[in-house]
Amino acid sequence: MDGHTSPARFLAYLLTEHDISVTQLCDRSGLDSDIAWAFLAGRLPVTQTLAEQLGIVFHSSGFWLNRQAIWTRAESDDAAPGDGDRAPLC
Repeated sequence: MDGHTSPARFLAYLLTEHDISVTQLCDRSGLDSDIAWAFLAGRLPVTQTLAEQLGIVFHSSGFWLNRQAIWTRAESDDAAPGDGDRAPLC
């Protein structure tokens, strides 16, 4: 998984990889199930509060905030007009 994978898709991967259901995620993190499903559907970005809750179960809050920042930048770079001669992110 790289910077071209949304935070929601990365979370879905982690849930599958560790055999954790959304209900279990919510129970462990205190995350509201409606918010969890909206996030997994790509309708919500990672916020400070969401990052803190996800960080209880996977990685850290900083990891999720950085992942969102990288994803947002990649998305805005992809949407920017140009001829494709942008410098790579890393």
